[in-house]
Amino acid sequence: MAAAVLKNKIQELMNERDEALEKGDALEDQLNDMKEQLLKAEFEKKELERRLKLTEVELDHQSALRNQLKKKSINLKVEDERIKDDMKSQVKSINEMEELLQLIDTRYEELELDYNETMEDLNAL
Repeated sequence: MAAAVLKNKIQELMNERDEALEKGDALEDQLNDMKEQLLKAEFEKKELERRLKLTEVELDHQSALRNQLKKKSINLKVEDERIKDDMKSQVKSINEMEELLQLIDTRYEELELDYNETMEDLNAL
């Protein structure tokens, strides 16, 4: 009878050992799954960091381009103002030339009249 009790006890211990081994295998599978998930998460983290760096580089590039465009815009505005000033100056010069031409025409007409009168006076003599 003692042998039967010992046999039962040994059987129970073997069953407990098998259950513990199964639990250990299940825990090991869970650990492996967790390691795999951790590796995937680390890969995704590195990928996101890489993308973030690219985004930062792109933002820096766009900022530099925007600054260049602002400088070009300022330079174009300055050039536009200079051209406007030149055009105003040219218009002013043209107006002055037209006035001068008008004065020359008027003076020429006066001189022509004086010449004609002088010639008439000479012919009358």
